[in-house]
Amino acid sequence: MLSREDDELLTRVEESAPMGAYLREYWTPAVRSARLVADGAPVRVRLFGEDFVAFRATDGRVGFLDEMCPHRRVSLALARNEDCALRCIYHGWKIDVSGSVVEVPSEPPERTDFAEKIRVRHFPTHEAGGIVWVYLGARDQAPPFPRFPFSEVPADHVRPLVAETRCNWLQAVEGTLDSSHVSILHKSWLGAGRGELGQAAYDSAPRYEFDHQDYGIRFAAIRHTDSATSHVRVTEFVMPWTAYIPTGDEDRIAIIGTPVDDVTSRQWFIRWNDDHPLTEDTDTHFWYDELTTAPDDFSALVRGKEMWGQDRKLMAEGHFTGITNLILEDVAIQESQGPIVDRSQEKLGSSDIAVIRTRRLLLDAVRAHGKTGEVFGQAPEAGRPGTAGAAFSISASDDWRPALSAQARYV
Repeated sequence: MLSREDDELLTRVEESAPMGAYLREYWTPAVRSARLVADGAPVRVRLFGEDFVAFRATDGRVGFLDEMCPHRRVSLALARNEDCALRCIYHGWKIDVSGSVVEVPSEPPERTDFAEKIRVRHFPTHEAGGIVWVYLGARDQAPPFPRFPFSEVPADHVRPLVAETRCNWLQAVEGTLDSSHVSILHKSWLGAGRGELGQAAYDSAPRYEFDHQDYGIRFAAIRHTDSATSHVRVTEFVMPWTAYIPTGDEDRIAIIGTPVDDVTSRQWFIRWNDDHPLTEDTDTHFWYDELTTAPDDFSALVRGKEMWGQDRKLMAEGHFTGITNLILEDVAIQESQGPIVDRSQEKLGSSDIAVIRTRRLLLDAVRAHGKTGEVFGQAPEAGRPGTAGAAFSISASDDWRPALSAQARYV
């Protein structure tokens, strides 16, 4: 378990919180690119307890600004998006993607220098993987954008979905690293025809092994499927919030949990294929289609429903959770822990190794940042995972690492 002090350090991200300052130094996924249309409606984006507005200008550039107009603090989400700028509908002030106030029609024409003295905070953006990313950190220059595998494929090879979950960001991240829950929480999805995922049905208490990497930690959850064979699921955790989850097929999945504020998180599910456009396979991706009906907040599919839509009749008929989507099971669990789970009350076991190690890595990193300004994994020599998660079977007496190396394709 954690002390209350460490728990606070890990979870609080608003205002001057050390973790918020640390996380802002990474490129943060903010909004799906498809939501921003040239001269279309601006989109409100909340991150780290602050409110912003994103928009696509007439020429295709993306602006990311503080939400409120500097004049009378009206939301720029209401603004007209025209002529490569937002025009506030209250008094017509016009603000471009660089945060410059370029027109102030409410002022006399002779006050030519008035607008030049006013700036709106604006932030660097980068589009990759179907997502607009933003740098909100304190440095004068944004760090190089990471070489995410999903950011290096054609647009029709990748699709991001996102959920707004009513819980702290760390609950979202920890859920992606806990392989033992797959055998329990998701057991109704582990039957025939579920590919690699079905292997988790054989052993609900995997043995964990891990290797620290210059990008984070590589975790192997090892399950015994019989006396001679082990099944290995390798998850790559890339600091500070990305997990590459093994799928067992040619499509890949990255899950990123980011802070909206102290008690709300935004979870990104990024599916991609390195070699060809995404196709729909209702057997392999049996959980996916429903989520695509609400791509900007698929947790809305259960929000407001009693007990996250859990169906007790379905449970009586044999479904383990009574929640009819694998990913929405995770949403229910994470939100049920409360806005910020009290980790000082936990009773952890050997199945929690990945969670424990990740917490320690984050604590060490945020403290180092507070002392020296160092940001983990952004040094020039820092690498990226050779695999984006992997699942395979080996002889029970073999080391999993050579089998994983044989699957490496990202260098």
